[in-house]
Amino acid sequence: MLSPAVFSRRRQALTAQVEGPILLMGNGLRPRNLAMAPLPFRQDSNTLYLTGCDLPDAAFLLHEGRCTLFLPAPGEDDDLWHGHRTSLDAIGERLGVDAVRPAEELARHLASLGRVRTLAVPDRGRNALASQLTGTALDFGVAHGDMDLVRALIALRRTKGPEEIAEMRAAGAVTRDAHLAVMRATRPGVSELALATLFDAVLAVRRATPGYGTILSQAGEVLHNPHHDGILEAGRLLLVDGGAEIGSGYGADVTRAFPVSGRFNPRQRDAYQAVLEAAEAGIARCRAGVRYREVHDAASRVIARFLADEGLITVSPEVAVEAGAHALFFPHGVGHLIGLDVHDLENYGDLPAYPADRGRSEQFGTAYLRLDLPLEAGWVVTVEPGFYAVPAILHRPALRERFAGMVDFDRAEGWIGFGGIRIEDDVHVTASAPEVLTPGIPRTVEEVEAVLGTAPELLAWAE
Repeated sequence: MLSPAVFSRRRQALTAQVEGPILLMGNGLRPRNLAMAPLPFRQDSNTLYLTGCDLPDAAFLLHEGRCTLFLPAPGEDDDLWHGHRTSLDAIGERLGVDAVRPAEELARHLASLGRVRTLAVPDRGRNALASQLTGTALDFGVAHGDMDLVRALIALRRTKGPEEIAEMRAAGAVTRDAHLAVMRATRPGVSELALATLFDAVLAVRRATPGYGTILSQAGEVLHNPHHDGILEAGRLLLVDGGAEIGSGYGADVTRAFPVSGRFNPRQRDAYQAVLEAAEAGIARCRAGVRYREVHDAASRVIARFLADEGLITVSPEVAVEAGAHALFFPHGVGHLIGLDVHDLENYGDLPAYPADRGRSEQFGTAYLRLDLPLEAGWVVTVEPGFYAVPAILHRPALRERFAGMVDFDRAEGWIGFGGIRIEDDVHVTASAPEVLTPGIPRTVEEVEAVLGTAPELLAWAE
């Protein structure tokens, strides 16, 4: 976990750029169905970044060089229902703030300050309170709040310090263990649900949570497939996209795809090798000063060469990438920023990811590129090329018409049912060689085949 001094330095860096009182509103507990049964709590990422506070219903006032925490006082019967509760003073000492006050005093403190800057958080109820107290329209992902604060936090959070990189390495290590556990337990007849449960259970015993809903499916052509309702079948590919979020809030995002039977068949092997080569080409371009679009294009050219070799495209790889024909089989961007959010800062739309004078491409596939800026040292991005046979894309009339002279759609029909392959790792951009923060998770054909199905059949009860 990070020390209070780290958060103090971050607050100082923020207030050096943005004048005036700043209200940081934290998330509250949100009921799953009853008030006594809340959803799992996750703090707003900006509040977590600046304070390290993982407590619900917290608010922080940054004013005149001081940080004051406002928090509900423990109820008289809290000890009965929840055990010993830490005092407000002890919480303040742990977080390294200057003062702690009861939450009901927040309105009185703000009333005398005039204009107070604030930001939207995911919790609508807390947004409503912050709006009432500051007069700021807030709607998470839409009305962000004070834009000077937004721009300052984007600049601060995009560049990761050494302590953040260490946390992301730790998240990568937990993620490695979960992926390895699933690979070892993979064999025909095991349920997708059992393996998805195993993945999340490994995270839990390592005191981590999923940073996003774990994707584990033989229908890997569905990019964000939420379902785990299949039984593993020999001859099919299983795609697993999952990552740990550790206690500090930092996470990992890793995808692997592998054969249920334990061995790639020739078609699977060729496609897998192409995606792996595309991933390596993309990672190699992750250096300071390189435009992220170049990372995407480098991976795309490798995929296009494979498509040409397979007869799926009838033009050169260069022409296919320029026209976007390759995107019928690689229909997404090559990656995104990652940090405290799996798609870091994406609640601010393209503001953290595109320059002010350039918007997204309108080209099919490239329009989904989530980042198009020159990379800077200290940024962390994912690199995740893929190859998919998506019926909804290959059968779309408009795309068939647009790429009629570039894609052999009759040959493409023979790939329907193949599924999808994606290989994803998290990359720390430096001034020299890129650093993969998620090492140790089998990537090559030989590494993958060596671990598949090697665990005892411990999951027979769930099959």
